[in-house]
Amino acid sequence: MNNTDSLSIPMTMGDWVLIMESVSSRLKEIDSIDTDSTDDDVMVDLYTDQQNLKGLLGYIKIEFKKEYGALPE
Repeated sequence: MNNTDSLSIPMTMGDWVLIMESVSSRLKEIDSIDTDSTDDDVMVDLYTDQQNLKGLLGYIKIEFKKEYGALPE
């Protein structure tokens, strides 16, 4: 049975850091969108994406810290 209590995709520490930076970058992009000039349906989709990305980033950070001892600065 596979261990699902860690970063189960085998990648280097640097790869995980790049993924965290990419997700963080996308979250910043979503935060900077002008909500007044964006369609409501698009905003709903972006909100869903934002919540999912926050959850993913949180999970990766927790597992990264377990695996490598600390988060990158």
